[in-house]
Amino acid sequence: MTVLATVFTGVLIGLAGVLMLVSQRQEIAVQTADNSRVHFMCSTRSCVELLRHAPVATPAMSVRYASTEVRPALSLWPFTDATGTRFEQAGDGPRREQDEALAIAADAQERLNSATLALLGVLASITALVSVTVLAAANRVLRPVEAMRAEVAEINEHNLTRRVPVPSSDNEIARLGATLNETLDRVHHAVEDTRRFVADASHELRSPLAALRAELEIALQHPHMADWPTVVKAALEDAERLQELTTDLLLLARLDADALDRQDTVDLTAVVQREVARRAMVTLEADDQVLVPGRRAQLSRLLGNLLDNAERHAGTEVVVRLRGGTSATLEVIDDGPGIPEADRDRVFDRFTRLDEARTRAAGGAGLGLAIARRIATRHQGTLEATDADGFRGIRFVATIPTGIPQPRKATSLAQQRAGDEVWQFLNGSIVPTHGHIPEPRPAPAPDLDWGLIFGEHQPAHA
Repeated sequence: MTVLATVFTGVLIGLAGVLMLVSQRQEIAVQTADNSRVHFMCSTRSCVELLRHAPVATPAMSVRYASTEVRPALSLWPFTDATGTRFEQAGDGPRREQDEALAIAADAQERLNSATLALLGVLASITALVSVTVLAAANRVLRPVEAMRAEVAEINEHNLTRRVPVPSSDNEIARLGATLNETLDRVHHAVEDTRRFVADASHELRSPLAALRAELEIALQHPHMADWPTVVKAALEDAERLQELTTDLLLLARLDADALDRQDTVDLTAVVQREVARRAMVTLEADDQVLVPGRRAQLSRLLGNLLDNAERHAGTEVVVRLRGGTSATLEVIDDGPGIPEADRDRVFDRFTRLDEARTRAAGGAGLGLAIARRIATRHQGTLEATDADGFRGIRFVATIPTGIPQPRKATSLAQQRAGDEVWQFLNGSIVPTHGHIPEPRPAPAPDLDWGLIFGEHQPAHA
């Protein structure tokens, strides 16, 4: 910035200086010619110089008047040798002596040299002053940026609590510092969430693994005293719990990483009706054909997780309500003990389980509501826990923008429904919850979301 300002200022000042020097040379040349001009009164015999304030006798014969002046050829180079200045004598009067005319021209060149050096000094001083001013201003402006850079360079994964200094002024640099701090806050929270998620996942995976190992070790140490059917049944339960947990962890990881770039038009009413038909204590109130853009399998998983949570805590009744409009509103209400208002947002955190849901028999891993909210967020919607009107339990409200429904062939719908059930069976949401395996269906279409199901391992027929 300083170099550009110096060059720009030097070019402008140089152009202005050249114009000023040309004007100065012209002015000195004109002054020299005027000052060196001599007037004569000439007759046929001689010429008499006319001096100011000196009387001249009037000749008896006819006379003529003439003049002579010295016109120097001045150079703009300030170090020109004045004694070698070229000149010419103009006029129709008698010529001056060569030495006298050269002295007049040399004096004019010396005056121009002095003016040029003075002007160059002034221009150089102005350019230097501009350079110093720009450099000082740039350093003052960029000093907070350097402080931010130095602070960011010291931040690593072990000290994410550090923040960059923000200037008190309200300008672009202050806003840059505030934005950097906001970004660091998000990174800090993301890293802390990841660390907490890894720690919680390790703890949740260690418990069933420890129980499974202990059961098998005890049975192997006393094989004659072990009830092997009971041992195998307990090991199978622990394996199913591990399968559910790892499937939920994989799903959460893919929901966080994958973008919802491919969407279909899903009949949410049909999804709700099919999911509710598998439940015993659920009452349904739904509008006809509520269409939303999204993934059918994920929306089915959202409702399934909410219903699993409601059935786990409900007393006698669970109500599901679906309303259309600019946004589809899905409500799942139970008449259970409810959730304290202070914990209604915390229950959507991963591995969060309230006190009444901590037993292995009654409580899950604490991932169901987290997965449900993540699915709602991926569909540009929301999921909140509120008071249940007319119930003493809790109401979960999911809103999903309906958008513009697009027509779709019935064959693809049937194929995708078959794929949904395959997906639910593979991630363990049918067998552990409902205790049955769905009937065989036609092979799912190749365009199903196999990446969400299998990850990098694609099925052979696809």
